[in-house]
Amino acid sequence: MKRTLIAGTVAALFALPIMAAQVPAGTQLLPAEQQTFIRNINTEPASIDPQMVEESAGSDIVNDLFEGLYTLDGKGKLQPAGALGYELDSTGTVYTFKLRPDAKWSNGEPVTAADYVYGWQRAADPKNASNYAWFIELTGVTNASEVVQGKQSPDTLGIKAIDAHTLQITLTNPVPFFLKTLSHYTTFPAPKATIEKFGHEWVKPGNIVSNGAFVLKEWTPNERLIAERNPLYWDNQNTVLNKVLYLEIVSDTAAYNRYRAGELHYTTYPLEQYKQLKSKSPEELVNAPMLATYYYVFNTQRKPFDDPKVRKALSLAIDRDTITEKILGQGQLSAFSLTPPSVDGFELKRPVSQLLSKEERIKQAKALLSEAGYGPDKPLDVDILYNTNESHKKIALAISSMWKHNLGVSAKLNNMEWKTMVSALNEGDFGVSRYSWNGDYNDASTFLDIMTSSSSANSGKWFNKQYDALLAKAHDSKDPAERNQLYQQAEALIDDEAPIAPVYFYVKSRLLKPSIKGYPYQNPQDVVYSKDLYLTAQ
Repeated sequence: MKRTLIAGTVAALFALPIMAAQVPAGTQLLPAEQQTFIRNINTEPASIDPQMVEESAGSDIVNDLFEGLYTLDGKGKLQPAGALGYELDSTGTVYTFKLRPDAKWSNGEPVTAADYVYGWQRAADPKNASNYAWFIELTGVTNASEVVQGKQSPDTLGIKAIDAHTLQITLTNPVPFFLKTLSHYTTFPAPKATIEKFGHEWVKPGNIVSNGAFVLKEWTPNERLIAERNPLYWDNQNTVLNKVLYLEIVSDTAAYNRYRAGELHYTTYPLEQYKQLKSKSPEELVNAPMLATYYYVFNTQRKPFDDPKVRKALSLAIDRDTITEKILGQGQLSAFSLTPPSVDGFELKRPVSQLLSKEERIKQAKALLSEAGYGPDKPLDVDILYNTNESHKKIALAISSMWKHNLGVSAKLNNMEWKTMVSALNEGDFGVSRYSWNGDYNDASTFLDIMTSSSSANSGKWFNKQYDALLAKAHDSKDPAERNQLYQQAEALIDDEAPIAPVYFYVKSRLLKPSIKGYPYQNPQDVVYSKDLYLTAQ
């Protein structure tokens, strides 16, 4: 027996025509030839393959070129996209999705249930070495762990095509946040024939076949990518933009100057400009909390970071308030946990480290470092890895100064370009590295799961069986209160063993030209779909 969830308010939501750009009546739009959105993605993306993307630059592009079962609206709530609706069986483990019959690939072929099956299988297949394979495990789909570990073939994954427009996904146990994972690019469909024809080159202009509102036309490495409107997109009639330029400007100062010169619509900017911008151009500032955490990760497989006392000492010696108030100053919150306090359904219990005064933290840090065998007679030297960015450098300089002043630890700064740093992290070729995590969906599990033993996002290779068990139990729990308690226990373990040193919780801090409308100011996941934007006359 199946119980349908397409009823009441849910039915109304799924039955409504989904509008991309919600243009108010009477809006004076710029002419079609001027509907070009120019944004800075800050760096060369490591990939724009939906099943291979692992960082924000690539995801910004993928979310324009491709589309899954769901997207997010301006408040971060799920909206049907490739799926029209679904049914859930009485066990809470079998989801049957009806797919949109008018969805097409950019080559004119229909998007079918088999394309979703192929996308999930290639993400989980260890032969493809996707750094997001763990995300398929996270969804709870049957046999995911066995497939990811190479113990079973990808075709045993609990996802199948009932017919061309009916997709069925079976979970091992009910997963309360399952639907939230379906707006993430790892779960997007994939064009099998194109991928098999071109291999890794399938995402290059001229080869790529996509199903989103835009199609990639140009890619000049370390400079820019250009996407144009996809006339075969199912909701093309409600898309206003005709072109999107993604510029790869690493320097915030250079990006700011180009923004001031009218060459950019949307970008990051130098921290020191914030107060002046807030005073003189507040209408151009985007400043809102987001689901993202900035932290330092320790390589627990390399000495001296295999010792939790060393890691804990270094974490305690970071003065977060100085960083958030004196260096950043845009509303960022000091972080002592991995999970931001604004996550849906999560009541963050302040970790023990946060309850201490600054003086108590320093005292405890000195004692821990001494217990680990370091001091004046045996000073500790560390390397801090960070990717090219002015604010990352400022934070690294500040933390190295704190470690020197508070603990006598000498830190050498090591700067790399983003793609090179990602490779170093994946290969374990680092000691301490700057990193951050943007929530893939709005639930505490999207943060806490990255520290499990099976997660490829666990760059520091911290393995803790008790932690893994807590997260596994939370996934299977149907009780929100129990899940919250389990998540709190997981955070306590992170605080105690310090595989990472949380630094601050992000705010979305960008410059946006007032002529750009449709921006999702209230989406805490910082997902910006270009199909929702449009340019108006000023």
